[in-house]
Amino acid sequence: MLASRHRDLAQPQAGAITIIVALMLLVLLTVASMAMSRNSLREIVTSGFSRQGAMARNVADSGIEWSIHWIDLANSNAATGTAAKLGAEKTALLLDDTLSGVAKDIITGANYASGGTLQTALTLPGPTGVTQGFTIGLTRMGKLPIANMSQGSGPGAFTPASGGPLKLAPDLWAIRSDAQVQQGGITFIHAKEAWLSTPVQ
Repeated sequence: MLASRHRDLAQPQAGAITIIVALMLLVLLTVASMAMSRNSLREIVTSGFSRQGAMARNVADSGIEWSIHWIDLANSNAATGTAAKLGAEKTALLLDDTLSGVAKDIITGANYASGGTLQTALTLPGPTGVTQGFTIGLTRMGKLPIANMSQGSGPGAFTPASGGPLKLAPDLWAIRSDAQVQQGGITFIHAKEAWLSTPVQ
Protein backbone atom coordinates (compact mmCIF):
# COMPACT_ATOMS: atom_id res chain seq x y z
CA MET A 1 0.00 0.00 0.00
CA LEU A 2 2.85 2.32 0.82
CA ALA A 3 4.54 1.56 -2.52
CA SER A 4 1.36 2.33 -4.42
CA ARG A 5 0.95 5.65 -2.61
CA HIS A 6 4.58 6.57 -3.40
CA ARG A 7 3.90 5.84 -7.09
CA ASP A 8 0.82 8.10 -7.06
CA LEU A 9 2.86 11.01 -5.64
CA ALA A 10 5.69 10.58 -8.20
CA GLN A 11 3.43 10.75 -11.28
CA PRO A 12 2.40 14.44 -10.87
CA GLN A 13 6.05 15.40 -10.29
CA ALA A 14 7.09 13.70 -13.53
CA GLY A 15 4.37 15.61 -15.41
CA ALA A 16 5.53 18.94 -13.92
CA ILE A 17 9.15 18.29 -14.95
CA THR A 18 8.00 17.49 -18.49
CA ILE A 19 6.09 20.77 -18.67
CA ILE A 20 9.09 22.74 -17.36
CA VAL A 21 11.46 21.09 -19.86
CA ALA A 22 9.00 21.77 -22.72
CA LEU A 23 8.70 25.44 -21.69
CA MET A 24 12.49 25.81 -21.52
CA LEU A 25 12.84 24.30 -25.00
CA LEU A 26 10.14 26.64 -26.29
CA VAL A 27 11.98 29.67 -24.87
CA LEU A 28 15.28 28.50 -26.39
CA LEU A 29 13.66 27.96 -29.79
CA THR A 30 12.03 31.41 -29.61
CA VAL A 31 15.35 33.09 -28.79
CA ALA A 32 17.12 31.19 -31.60
CA SER A 33 14.44 32.07 -34.16
CA MET A 34 14.58 35.76 -33.16
CA ALA A 35 18.37 35.77 -33.57
CA MET A 36 18.08 34.11 -36.97
CA SER A 37 15.40 36.55 -38.14
CA ARG A 38 17.54 39.48 -36.99
CA ASN A 39 20.49 38.11 -39.01
CA SER A 40 18.31 37.61 -42.08
CA LEU A 41 17.00 41.19 -41.80
CA ARG A 42 20.59 42.44 -41.54
CA GLU A 43 21.53 40.47 -44.64
CA ILE A 44 18.54 41.87 -46.55
CA VAL A 45 19.64 45.42 -45.69
CA THR A 46 23.25 44.64 -46.64
CA SER A 47 22.25 43.14 -49.98
CA GLY A 48 20.09 46.22 -50.65
CA PHE A 49 23.05 48.50 -49.97
CA SER A 50 25.23 46.36 -52.22
CA ARG A 51 22.65 46.63 -54.99
CA GLN A 52 22.47 50.42 -54.68
CA GLY A 53 26.27 50.64 -54.60
CA ALA A 54 26.45 48.58 -57.79
CA MET A 55 23.87 50.90 -59.37
CA ALA A 56 26.02 53.93 -58.44
CA ARG A 57 29.09 52.29 -60.02
CA ASN A 58 27.11 51.57 -63.20
CA VAL A 59 25.84 55.15 -63.36
CA ALA A 60 29.43 56.45 -63.00
CA ASP A 61 30.49 54.15 -65.84
CA SER A 62 27.60 55.48 -67.91
CA GLY A 63 28.85 59.03 -67.35
CA ILE A 64 32.33 58.13 -68.58
CA GLU A 65 30.97 56.30 -71.64
CA TRP A 66 28.59 59.17 -72.43
CA SER A 67 31.45 61.68 -72.25
CA ILE A 68 33.79 59.60 -74.39
CA HIS A 69 31.08 59.27 -77.03
CA TRP A 70 30.27 63.00 -77.21
CA ILE A 71 33.83 64.32 -76.87
CA ASP A 72 34.68 62.58 -80.15
CA LEU A 73 34.63 65.17 -82.94
CA ALA A 74 32.68 62.88 -85.28
CA ASN A 75 29.83 62.66 -82.73
CA SER A 76 30.00 66.16 -81.20
CA ASN A 77 28.97 67.78 -84.50
CA ALA A 78 25.54 66.13 -84.15
CA ALA A 79 25.21 66.83 -80.40
CA THR A 80 22.22 68.60 -78.92
CA GLY A 81 21.21 69.59 -75.38
CA THR A 82 23.69 68.65 -72.68
CA ALA A 83 25.92 66.84 -75.18
CA ALA A 84 26.26 70.14 -77.07
CA LYS A 85 27.32 71.79 -73.79
CA LEU A 86 30.10 69.21 -73.50
CA GLY A 87 31.27 70.12 -77.02
CA ALA A 88 31.11 73.85 -76.23
CA GLU A 89 33.10 73.38 -73.01
CA LYS A 90 35.68 71.30 -74.87
CA THR A 91 36.06 74.06 -77.48
CA ALA A 92 36.37 76.74 -74.78
CA LEU A 93 39.10 74.74 -73.02
CA LEU A 94 40.96 74.23 -76.31
CA LEU A 95 40.95 77.98 -77.03
CA ASP A 96 42.27 79.14 -73.64
CA ASP A 97 45.60 77.58 -72.58
CA THR A 98 45.32 79.26 -69.16
CA LEU A 99 42.46 76.85 -68.34
CA SER A 100 44.66 73.80 -68.82
CA GLY A 101 44.44 71.68 -65.68
CA VAL A 102 41.18 73.31 -64.50
CA ALA A 103 38.15 71.04 -64.23
CA LYS A 104 34.96 72.53 -65.63
CA ASP A 105 31.38 71.48 -65.02
CA ILE A 106 29.93 70.76 -68.44
CA ILE A 107 26.42 71.90 -67.49
CA THR A 108 27.18 75.18 -65.70
CA GLY A 109 30.62 75.98 -67.18
CA ALA A 110 31.85 76.86 -63.68
CA ASN A 111 34.82 75.25 -61.97
CA TYR A 112 33.87 71.68 -61.22
CA ALA A 113 33.13 70.69 -57.63
CA SER A 114 33.27 66.93 -57.17
CA GLY A 115 29.99 65.30 -56.32
CA GLY A 116 27.63 67.98 -57.63
CA THR A 117 23.96 67.63 -56.84
CA LEU A 118 21.48 65.77 -58.98
CA GLN A 119 19.76 69.08 -59.66
CA THR A 120 22.72 69.96 -61.92
CA ALA A 121 23.29 66.42 -63.19
CA LEU A 122 22.18 64.39 -66.13
CA THR A 123 19.43 62.24 -64.64
CA LEU A 124 18.75 58.75 -65.88
CA PRO A 125 15.55 56.70 -65.80
CA GLY A 126 15.56 54.16 -63.02
CA PRO A 127 13.33 51.89 -60.97
CA THR A 128 10.36 53.42 -59.17
CA GLY A 129 11.45 55.44 -56.14
CA VAL A 130 15.07 55.71 -57.33
CA THR A 131 16.62 58.91 -58.67
CA GLN A 132 19.96 58.48 -60.39
CA GLY A 133 22.27 60.66 -62.41
CA PHE A 134 25.83 61.86 -62.91
CA THR A 135 27.76 65.09 -63.09
CA ILE A 136 30.71 65.44 -65.43
CA GLY A 137 33.90 67.41 -64.87
CA LEU A 138 36.07 67.97 -67.95
CA THR A 139 39.75 68.93 -67.64
CA ARG A 140 42.14 69.67 -70.48
CA MET A 141 45.50 68.32 -69.36
CA GLY A 142 47.42 69.90 -72.26
CA LYS A 143 49.11 68.33 -75.24
CA LEU A 144 50.21 64.74 -75.32
CA PRO A 145 53.89 64.78 -76.24
CA ILE A 146 54.89 61.87 -78.39
CA ALA A 147 58.65 61.44 -78.13
CA ASN A 148 60.72 60.29 -81.10
CA MET A 149 57.77 60.20 -83.45
CA SER A 150 56.93 62.62 -86.22
CA GLN A 151 53.38 63.51 -87.19
CA GLY A 152 52.86 63.25 -90.91
CA SER A 153 55.49 63.25 -93.63
CA GLY A 154 56.94 65.75 -96.02
CA PRO A 155 57.36 69.48 -95.48
CA GLY A 156 54.53 69.72 -92.88
CA ALA A 157 55.92 66.99 -90.60
CA PHE A 158 56.48 67.90 -86.96
CA THR A 159 57.63 66.36 -83.73
CA PRO A 160 55.42 67.62 -80.87
CA ALA A 161 57.92 66.83 -78.13
CA SER A 162 60.66 68.87 -79.78
CA GLY A 163 58.69 72.07 -80.38
CA GLY A 164 56.94 74.78 -78.43
CA PRO A 165 53.28 74.81 -77.39
CA LEU A 166 52.19 75.86 -80.88
CA LYS A 167 53.29 72.53 -82.33
CA LEU A 168 50.36 70.26 -83.08
CA ALA A 169 49.80 67.19 -80.92
CA PRO A 170 46.84 65.24 -79.58
CA ASP A 171 45.03 66.82 -76.63
CA LEU A 172 44.92 64.94 -73.32
CA TRP A 173 41.69 65.07 -71.28
CA ALA A 174 40.61 63.95 -67.84
CA ILE A 175 36.92 63.14 -67.44
CA ARG A 176 35.45 62.73 -63.96
CA SER A 177 32.01 61.21 -63.49
CA ASP A 178 30.38 61.60 -60.06
CA ALA A 179 27.33 59.36 -59.85
CA GLN A 180 24.55 59.56 -57.32
CA VAL A 181 21.72 57.12 -56.66
CA GLN A 182 19.05 58.31 -54.24
CA GLN A 183 16.48 56.04 -52.69
CA GLY A 184 14.47 56.41 -49.52
CA GLY A 185 16.46 59.37 -48.20
CA ILE A 186 19.81 57.60 -48.67
CA THR A 187 22.29 58.79 -51.31
CA PHE A 188 24.88 56.42 -52.76
CA ILE A 189 27.86 58.10 -54.44
CA HIS A 190 30.52 56.68 -56.74
CA ALA A 191 33.20 58.60 -58.66
CA LYS A 192 35.18 57.45 -61.66
CA GLU A 193 37.85 59.20 -63.70
CA ALA A 194 39.20 58.40 -67.15
CA TRP A 195 42.00 59.93 -69.20
CA LEU A 196 41.86 59.98 -72.97
CA SER A 197 43.41 61.75 -75.90
CA THR A 198 41.62 63.27 -78.86
CA PRO A 199 43.05 63.77 -82.34
CA VAL A 200 44.58 67.11 -83.33
CA GLN A 201 41.91 69.71 -84.13
